Amino acid sequence: MRLKALSHYNGDMDTRFGDCILLYDSTFLVVYDCGHIQHASEVEKFLRKNTLISQVYIVISHNDSDHTDGVESLMEYLHSNGYDVTVYSSLYLKSARKVLELLDDGRRTLPATKQHILETFDNIKNIIEKAHGYGFSIKNATVGTKVLSGSIVGPTEDEFAAVVAQAIESDNVTKIDGETVMNAASVQLKYKLDNAETILLCGDASPAYLHYLDNYDLIQLPHHGKLDNAQEIFDVLKDSYSKTYLISDNTGSGATSGGSDKLVEYMENEHYSPALNTKSGVVSIPNSAYGYKSNNRTQGVKLGEMDCKF
Repeated sequence: MRLKALSHYNGDMDTRFGDCILLYDSTFLVVYDCGHIQHASEVEKFLRKNTLISQVYIVISHNDSDHTDGVESLMEYLHSNGYDVTVYSSLYLKSARKVLELLDDGRRTLPATKQHILETFDNIKNIIEKAHGYGFSIKNATVGTKVLSGSIVGPTEDEFAAVVAQAIESDNVTKIDGETVMNAASVQLKYKLDNAETILLCGDASPAYLHYLDNYDLIQLPHHGKLDNAQEIFDVLKDSYSKTYLISDNTGSGATSGGSDKLVEYMENEHYSPALNTKSGVVSIPNSAYGYKSNNRTQGVKLGEMDCKF
């Protein structure tokens, strides 16, 4: 499998495009998040150029809009063009009874808990309903679930149920490990790439929910390269300098967008090799004919420049 982490478009660094990472070979495509309709459009162009692909697998890391806003548009295209589609997501209602037990306040009923879950995780609710309507296969993204040759490796069932319980406990924004509950239990995906390196994709997961990190060659640094998250990961690794890091930073220029600038500066000061960062352009692993090559990896090509030739 090869990887493409999509980037900004036509030099637009202001729009919050969010995440979209492709894993693919000549006959299969895995789409990990699709945070903007422009990403969906680029995936459609990719499929039109790669006509042997008939099966598409969509993995949704979590409910936030910068990871989900392009999914429904992409699914509409896939349905209209007859693709065989499987959608992987945390199916929150399957944990409703366990969530109710964790809340344990004697006031809530199971139906009310389910309704609160649907209201809280509204983006995924809408995506799953549309996927049902299209007749797509829908899989609960639990640990051990296979996605072609890859697999879901987190969060654990207990971690996930605890996050959902905190999310619906009150109408206030609840945080876990400094991150909102929407982020903390992002679905994590493990894949071995064509260069024999194993990558962990983790959305915006809280570092406390990432396990066995020393087993990976490449690690997506969560939350678009947020500095404190990355530092937590560096601290738990036996040799943080031996790893390669991927940052999906398409966060836009808004004051609350976050982003990787502080992390880039930190890694330079601490003498890390630079992370592969979509802020510089499309990231390709293994390398392609485009962009700057280093250690069999590619980065730094704007989508408008490469004309989606991947």
